[in-house]
Amino acid sequence: MYKIFPNVVILALIFNFAPSQAVMAQKFGHYDSEFVLGKMPEYAEKQKEIEALAGTYDKEVRSLYDEVEKMRAELRATEVLLTAEMKKDKEKEILEKQNEALKRNTELFGYNGLYFKKIDELLLPIRNKVNKAVEVIAKKYGLDYLFDKAADVGIAYSNPVHDYTEFVLEELGIKEN
Repeated sequence: MYKIFPNVVILALIFNFAPSQAVMAQKFGHYDSEFVLGKMPEYAEKQKEIEALAGTYDKEVRSLYDEVEKMRAELRATEVLLTAEMKKDKEKEILEKQNEALKRNTELFGYNGLYFKKIDELLLPIRNKVNKAVEVIAKKYGLDYLFDKAADVGIAYSNPVHDYTEFVLEELGIKEN
């Protein structure tokens, strides 16, 4: 009897404290952030602003690189007339101009460049608004996870029954046509 008692106690504890399958079930859903953002007029507005800014920055950088190419062409055209020291000075000027262009390109389009900072400044409030709506929907429908189909999560297939995109749009006050 004393040998069986510890086993019975252990089994009772296991079955008593082991979570049942019903308790462990999790609810999943998905939504499409690109679709939601595409339906938001303020997002389209900000996208146009970002594209215009990118065009301006691109022109600025391109003009610097064009100057470098023009300087190289001038050097090639006059190379035979220059002394070795004059040629070396011209090459130094070209290298400095090229470094200036590279530096400006990095300032504008680099990892922490002005372009990406402006994207964050303009789009982050909109994305936060969508994220808050997603959170409200997830809580409202008791979802444990609400995946974004537009993100690189690797969803190969999703049942439309679990699509909460329309609810997110509704939460944002966007009417679907």
